[in-house]
Amino acid sequence: MKHRKLLISCATLACILGMNFTSAFAQLQQLPADEYLRQMNNPERELKVPEVIAKLRLKPGDIVADIGAGAGSFSIPFAQAVAPNGIVYAVDIDQKMLDFIAAQAKKAGVTNIRTVLGENDDPKLPVKTVDVAFFHRVLHMIEHRQAYLNATANYLKPDGRLVIIDRNPEDSPDSWMWLKQSDVDTWMAAIAFYPAEKFAVFDDRYFVSYQRPYGNSVLLKRPAQKPE
Repeated sequence: MKHRKLLISCATLACILGMNFTSAFAQLQQLPADEYLRQMNNPERELKVPEVIAKLRLKPGDIVADIGAGAGSFSIPFAQAVAPNGIVYAVDIDQKMLDFIAAQAKKAGVTNIRTVLGENDDPKLPVKTVDVAFFHRVLHMIEHRQAYLNATANYLKPDGRLVIIDRNPEDSPDSWMWLKQSDVDTWMAAIAFYPAEKFAVFDDRYFVSYQRPYGNSVLLKRPAQKPE
């Protein structure tokens, strides 16, 4: 009888733990496109798109990969910033998101966006001449982060930039799902990318541009001399 009670108790505990793990896992899964778009189009979201674009110093002719483009909140303004001969690759793993971006771009008269259906561990970009690969609150949703960053780096120019905007766990009540900037620095260093510039645009998230010490990399530029 005692043995039976022990089995029941273990089964109950396993069930409770399973519910918790399932709940946690479900929060990391991508929401259905309609629900995700509803959240992304909330006018109260603080994206600071003009400030972000200004800090990135995008120019006509640049090639940008908007990784995890979602509703295209950055993709379309990026495309306008790099027009007329620049290209933005809007990457997502959900075709419905990409269809939404394409429709919004057509409505806005933007013709230099290319949608790309990526994979879980690879953005599957069609070129290896990307100037900026941009991750806005996306990296924490990727399961194999080092593998994805490794793959993304292969599509960049030698002096291309990997730009990460995300949150430190201590800056959020739901801290379990966010990423320490120090961890991101470590993953980047593993592929020879280092923090080149840090921008204080957001109060609740970090905004870092990573580069290899190569060619026109900011890492190699000497600071301007102060006049005597």
